[in-house]
Amino acid sequence: MTMATPDERVRALVRDNVLKPAEGERLLATMSPRPARRGWQLALNPFERFGGGLAAAAGLGVAALSVAITRLSVRFDGFLDLHATSQAISFPAALLEQIVVWPLPALLFWAYARLLRRDVRFIDFLGMTGLARAPLALSGLLLGLLAAPVPATTPAALPSFTPGLVVALLAGVLCVVWFLTLLYQAFKSASGLRGAALIAGFVGLVIASEVVSKVALLRLG
Repeated sequence: MTMATPDERVRALVRDNVLKPAEGERLLATMSPRPARRGWQLALNPFERFGGGLAAAAGLGVAALSVAITRLSVRFDGFLDLHATSQAISFPAALLEQIVVWPLPALLFWAYARLLRRDVRFIDFLGMTGLARAPLALSGLLLGLLAAPVPATTPAALPSFTPGLVVALLAGVLCVVWFLTLLYQAFKSASGLRGAALIAGFVGLVIASEVVSKVALLRLG
């Protein structure tokens, strides 16, 4: 069994509401000198600073932005998916997509962690999943702005292969990698898991979230 570090024990106390976040930060600061995190470090792991309700509020903002991005004829039709379409989907359909790709996967991540640890909170997993989706929203925005529209007469066709689409696709690959990096760091922070339980669980949950989200949208859509 892996021993928790002092930093990890303090963060666990914050997650369990034994310590307030500000008290936890002060305690961590007294334990060892902590250099200010650089922008790129914060972009790859903001969850030591933003967690719980704050991350969930940020996730709600990401979901609202994603709904707005669907007006650019982009769909978020899977946990890992986004596609250009011939026309914007309806507002209820856009809301349904966000429910399926955000709270539903958060529930799966939480349920897995709950089987292994009793002290995990759903709000942490809701926040981590929502905030981690910010790169996908950015990718959707770029796709909507740069890709040529899919012809309405051939809705199943691919968008026209233009330089703008190439840029959007390359950015999309980077954004998916960024999303998975954020999600891993968030899952590690929210669950407190380490080792095989963390890595195997994360891989399995990402796959399960993709499958469940696609099936749910197929059944509900």
